[in-house]
Amino acid sequence: MPGPNKPSPPPEPQVAFAAQLRELRRRTLKEPTEEALARRMGCGRSTVSAILNGRRFPSWEHTASFVEACGGKAEEWKGHWLHARRQIDQLRQGSSVSTLVPVVHPPIAGDAMLAARWYRNNREFYEAASERVRQARSEIRVTYTRRYPPTQYTTRASAEYFEAILEWAAQDSDDERCVRRIIGVPEHDGVADRDMLAWARQHHEASKHILSYEANVLRWTAAADGLNMALIDDSAVFLAFSGGPRQKLNGFSVEDPTFMSYFAAYFEQLWAALQPLGTYLGTLDPGHEADGMPA
Repeated sequence: MPGPNKPSPPPEPQVAFAAQLRELRRRTLKEPTEEALARRMGCGRSTVSAILNGRRFPSWEHTASFVEACGGKAEEWKGHWLHARRQIDQLRQGSSVSTLVPVVHPPIAGDAMLAARWYRNNREFYEAASERVRQARSEIRVTYTRRYPPTQYTTRASAEYFEAILEWAAQDSDDERCVRRIIGVPEHDGVADRDMLAWARQHHEASKHILSYEANVLRWTAAADGLNMALIDDSAVFLAFSGGPRQKLNGFSVEDPTFMSYFAAYFEQLWAALQPLGTYLGTLDPGHEADGMPA
């Protein structure tokens, strides 16, 4: 009998898409090794292995790079990739309720004892979050929904936090790692905030070459900051709360898989409904390349 911590099998559409990629690889004149594919794709060999074995569904950037590394045309695969991703998202949404059931029930129904670390200010929060990011094993999910771009905050700790995430994603590692970020772009009467949009463009240019990093855009119409979070691996949750002054921020962190599962389900619900950053910018900037596809 499998143990309680045995990972669930990958969804069928993910396995089927992996089979299509393996077939493309087999059809090349000289079947490239995983090492050769990794060099051409700019990622680790274990990432290629996980994609080909169906353990990991590749981002569009990884898919396009793989197809081109095998001598194919990326644009011919966009429809296949989108179809598989929609099927996987539908399966995840259908099973989201079961993922929220705690593995170990607390002694008293409805009660749980959680140990939280409290951060009194911007510096304390971002220093702790940066340190935890550097310890991440495989996955980081973050949101940034504020009225001002990160470049308008004065603490060195906040700048180092954003750098730490990109550096972690870009590391040449055999780990199967990925970063997904939801960026809230404030809008007023349908017009995007100029400062946030300028930062979003800069951020896309700085990150679009990192195959383990993806960003989606949430069009934000509320005249207030959102609740921001960083979900690291399968248990670490950082929640940030900002105040009226631009530099005001505090928050807390919790290391608990059940606590994490609730926020992870919410993140996945948001992620599935949003546009990739490159696609969003392509709708605003004529001639902009949207995630490897012409706008």
